[in-house]
Amino acid sequence: MQRKFLVLGAGMMGRAIAHDLVLSRGRDCLAVIDANRKACDSLEKWLGIEVHNLDAKDRAIDRHIEDSAVVIVALPYGFNLHFMKKAIAAGAHFCDLGGNDGIISSQLALDRRAQKAGVLCLPDCGLAPGMAVVLAAHLASKFDSVEELTIRVGGLPRNPMPPLNYQLVFSVGGLINEYKEKCKVLRNGKIALVDPMEEVEELEFRGIGKLEAFTTSGGAAWLPEIFKGKIRKLDYKTIRYPGHAVIFRSILKLGLADENEIAPGITPRKVLEGQIVKTLSGRDEDLVLVRVTATGKAGKKRLTRNMDIVDRYDRKTGITAMMRTTAYPTSIIAQMIADGVIPDRGVKTPEMCVPGEIFIKELADRKIMVKKY
Repeated sequence: MQRKFLVLGAGMMGRAIAHDLVLSRGRDCLAVIDANRKACDSLEKWLGIEVHNLDAKDRAIDRHIEDSAVVIVALPYGFNLHFMKKAIAAGAHFCDLGGNDGIISSQLALDRRAQKAGVLCLPDCGLAPGMAVVLAAHLASKFDSVEELTIRVGGLPRNPMPPLNYQLVFSVGGLINEYKEKCKVLRNGKIALVDPMEEVEELEFRGIGKLEAFTTSGGAAWLPEIFKGKIRKLDYKTIRYPGHAVIFRSILKLGLADENEIAPGITPRKVLEGQIVKTLSGRDEDLVLVRVTATGKAGKKRLTRNMDIVDRYDRKTGITAMMRTTAYPTSIIAQMIADGVIPDRGVKTPEMCVPGEIFIKELADRKIMVKKY
């Protein structure tokens, strides 16, 4: 009998995906593979599920992919294209957490191959890209015409500590990429690239206080392509506590994230990443904030509508807010594919095909509440 789900990766996100699948479908619905023996043993002990301690290059993984209906990759994004090709060849559906526009472009180029295999491949299923852009596309669909669509997302420590008022809650490589790479936006209905860590704005969430948001790369996913010529202004910004942008922008301007070698095998970026992991990998409880705002016309009225999420660390399970809001949406989407709720085939991104109302209901079932106003 074919297994429903195969999760590649037993790190923070893979653990949370497995946890949600077990709660939704039971222990027998999945298996998890990871190269880290300690991570495998911990997950097996926690959830009582099937785990396999295999390196990503081990050919034995191919058999596990062939035995699964949906493959979910919760590994660094460099593995995503490789395993998506293997899933297509095996006739298995596929999800990953995304994180790199160049890799997503290569994945989208395999659309015909996936269609021919009769499978659906959905990269970019995490938080942002992922949940946030699904909400944005859904909100935009409630208007007859949209003038502006903005997405603001941040993962923050509950108790900020200077100087950066930040705690590492996901891949340090992904964080640096967001802060370094150009940001895709819509300006006057046309796709444009703007600098990261610019256009700083103030915003506020009730009970949390004043915050800042600034441009970062990747979070808009493929919304600019979808809404090109239809929406005048569209952008994505990352939320942080006030003062973060000016400090980290200075770090980048000093060249401390450059990738040129300063000694054999040593780059400023490697040193910076090491220091960030060392000094910012705290254990403070975290929270995730999301705000999606659309302005446009519904009938003859011009109005603005918002969707907010404030999600917090789960003390009962020890699952962080970032894990909840990244892994649970991925699990939801994988289950939608398995159940035929998303009937599409080929390679798409979630904002292209995930049904918004059902998605919001599934989030609410996991106590990830979307406030509409």
